Amino acid sequence: MSVARCSILVLGEDSGEGAHETLVALAKNIFCLVDSYYDWQHIRFEPLEDASLRVVLRGNEWKNRNHPKRRDLMGYIATKLLEGDRAFVLYHIDGDRSWAARETSENIEKFRDFIEIDVRRFVEHRRRQSGRATAGDLALSQLLLLVPYYSIEAWLFQNTRAGIRFCEENQACRGKHVALFQAWADNRSALDEVSQPKEQICFKGQHNRQLAESLDVETVYYAEKSLHHAVDALHKNAALVAALAATRPPA
Repeated sequence: MSVARCSILVLGEDSGEGAHETLVALAKNIFCLVDSYYDWQHIRFEPLEDASLRVVLRGNEWKNRNHPKRRDLMGYIATKLLEGDRAFVLYHIDGDRSWAARETSENIEKFRDFIEIDVRRFVEHRRRQSGRATAGDLALSQLLLLVPYYSIEAWLFQNTRAGIRFCEENQACRGKHVALFQAWADNRSALDEVSQPKEQICFKGQHNRQLAESLDVETVYYAEKSLHHAVDALHKNAALVAALAATRPPA
């Protein structure tokens, strides 16, 4: 087994079966756009171990300041960020808007409040308790945000070849959505403008993991919509760039 050279706690708002594995598969592919020579086998992708916190991750529950488990989640995230300069939290939230209407989404602002105010306080408090100098900005730079518009299916359904196959194999559908997948293949920028893409397709989120595993993220990146934006933000994250470089095989 490969020795982990960095670790990433993977969190997301999807609560369906296989949601964690879907995000891990997506992350492995997306990181190739940040460092094409990195080796994911040297990264430990961690699930949320505290099952009681999953309820506050679900949907938009993280925005509820009165949720009884919200403070516990903040502490869990802060603990991970303080493990060291190669410890990260990857968090997925949906934009819940089309890309064109992204400025009307409250989710980014709410998440920034959640992180910049609440989690920062945990980080700085624990550093003071340990007698170390406060470095909240450094730790918070290790929180990586993925925000697809409208939802994660706007990225996953870009795997149009696999999507067509799943649609054709669906006994209730028998290929009724093949033309829609083909239209998305012909215009890669279209999916980010679809409201609730999961509801447009027969199999909904049933095959998300398989779609993530074989997704050609480079093609989606050059559509210059929400995945492009997310990857560019990761490119600018010096801590992540250094951590991925540390996983490269010897020259």
